Amino acid sequence: MPETYPAAQTGKIDADSKPNPPSEAAQPQGANLFAAHHAHPGPVIPQSMPEQEGTKEERQAKAKELNK
Repeated sequence: MPETYPAAQTGKIDADSKPNPPSEAAQPQGANLFAAHHAHPGPVIPQSMPEQEGTKEERQAKAKELNK
């Protein structure tokens, strides 16, 4: 069987290729997608909480009724 080799590289740069900026070259590709300091932003805190319905005793009675 004849052996095939990849085409010889000429060392020329295509007209549409551009070098990566130094800041991109220093980081691996996955580092831009997953950064540890952005991974867990913390709990979501709502802007305004709705008011509680009824008194404490009414809420406890409703909870007892639902938990039967």
